[in-house]
Amino acid sequence: MKVSKKTAIIAVDLQKSLTMPGGNNYYETATEMMDRVAENLNKMREKGALIIYIWTKTQLSSGLTCAAPAINPDLEGRVLSKKTDEMLELDDRLRVVPEKDLVICKHTYSAFWGTPLLEALEQNGIENVVVCGIKTNICCRQTVVDSASHGYKTYIIRDMTSTNNEEIKAYHLAEMNKYFAKVLDSAEVLERLDSGAF
Repeated sequence: MKVSKKTAIIAVDLQKSLTMPGGNNYYETATEMMDRVAENLNKMREKGALIIYIWTKTQLSSGLTCAAPAINPDLEGRVLSKKTDEMLELDDRLRVVPEKDLVICKHTYSAFWGTPLLEALEQNGIENVVVCGIKTNICCRQTVVDSASHGYKTYIIRDMTSTNNEEIKAYHLAEMNKYFAKVLDSAEVLERLDSGAF
């Protein structure tokens, strides 16, 4: 097995409130991808990638403690009902390996803002940041933008992200691919890990 020490897979908001029917921010597109995401994260770990799970610990259904509706009166009413503690947990299909993976709590859309993520990437000698998760156009996109802004070679995995529907997802992936991050399929990420390119 070829071990990579240059690549981190940032798995954003794979929490039950977004991945399970009945969750405040659940869309059927998440169901379609979760088994694939869990399987591929395990394979990427085996190939030497650092897996970093990002989750939001808050009761606001916007998923954010620093959500715009919470601080901007002009957006009042956009924060929905509260989540239960159980719905804040990571999806049961994910296998977190404490001695290898990192789990970082975020406070707003980006996984970078106000978190130890940047320090963790620096300490682990990461060069490539590969983003997956939910929602493609909100938290994943903001994390991608901030990753690129911090000077990382940034990627997003097409078949390991989801949002409201495929049209919204395709539009935002195209925009990210144009400005911030190369869009790859999970098979391409695994191939790059195998070849040592990642």
